[in-house]
Amino acid sequence: MGYLIYGYYITGTDEYDIKWSMPQCVLTLRLIGLAYDVFDGQKPEEKLSTEQKKTALKKCPSLLEVAGHTYFFGGFMVGPQFPMKRYIDFIEGRFPGKDLSGKPSCVVAGFRRLGLGFLVLSLYQIGNMVIPEKTLLSDEFMDYSLWKKLLIIGIWGKIVLYKYMACWLISEGSCIITGMTFNGKDANGNNQWDGCANVKLWDFSVTITFEGIIKSFNINTNLWVAQYVFKRLKFLGNRLISQAAALLFLAIWHGLHSGYYHCFISEFIVMYFEKDVEDILDKRLPKLKARLTQGALKIPVLIFLKIYVDVFMGYCLVSFAMLSWSKYMKVYGSVYYIGHIFYMSWPLLSPLVRMLLPKARVKDEKHKTQ
Repeated sequence: MGYLIYGYYITGTDEYDIKWSMPQCVLTLRLIGLAYDVFDGQKPEEKLSTEQKKTALKKCPSLLEVAGHTYFFGGFMVGPQFPMKRYIDFIEGRFPGKDLSGKPSCVVAGFRRLGLGFLVLSLYQIGNMVIPEKTLLSDEFMDYSLWKKLLIIGIWGKIVLYKYMACWLISEGSCIITGMTFNGKDANGNNQWDGCANVKLWDFSVTITFEGIIKSFNINTNLWVAQYVFKRLKFLGNRLISQAAALLFLAIWHGLHSGYYHCFISEFIVMYFEKDVEDILDKRLPKLKARLTQGALKIPVLIFLKIYVDVFMGYCLVSFAMLSWSKYMKVYGSVYYIGHIFYMSWPLLSPLVRMLLPKARVKDEKHKTQ
């Protein structure tokens, strides 16, 4: 990790650089995870969590095994992340090879993922021609009205993420074809090959919450951070602090550009807002929530939430994609820092809202029946 950060410092520019640090950051997570898995393997079984039991290594792997795991062709460049335990199970033949017809069932699944990757890549290329990544810095964009700028930022954010998703889908396809992604059988007895899935494209496309975006995008890295960083900070006794520390780790891992830190701070604040509002609706305004999610209002509310999530996801991604302070602050300034004002004022408004809205009374079903 230290070598990676030093590399960022020595070779970094103001642009998104495609160089040796990209596979190096994938390597960093893989080796950190390996060190933890060997460490967990020396602990008594009863002291391990369910996730740790699945990945713990009772013996230290050989140098050849470490090299094979580290430089496995399907994942050394852009991921996906997978534990050494999965790799060892794969090379030792613990995953099924052929079905009853004699054809490897993973081949069709792998090429299906490859085709999906090419489709997403095509969407990115077309979208990038319509709304190039530099659009938000153009004089033409600065002259648009506020609502049009926000709409463009939302569409632009989707397009930016498509290039990452295309790489992951194509890479995952190659992993599936090898058979390493075996993930048990479904209810019908068919082999599942989603053990290294990094994107849930349909969920990503239809979700109306930021939590849904996080759970459907860069899945393996998020799971890695949850297992090897977030959950290991349980001793701090505070979920928010653990979450903040995990996001700080992610920001440092991405690089030294201020845009990464701004983006992950934004993610922390947005998720705090979403969870807090959801809690208020559940405990203080259950009738309002029921009206908004049922009946005639359901469709308009879903449309509103979809636009809201896409627009402000793009808003958060501005700093991630543009990296340097001068560039992303120019874009935020053009929309009057609307996201900053909205989300950063919520921690101050939340106590007032809770004070004005008492908890809803829960009827005692026992007394009700009597």
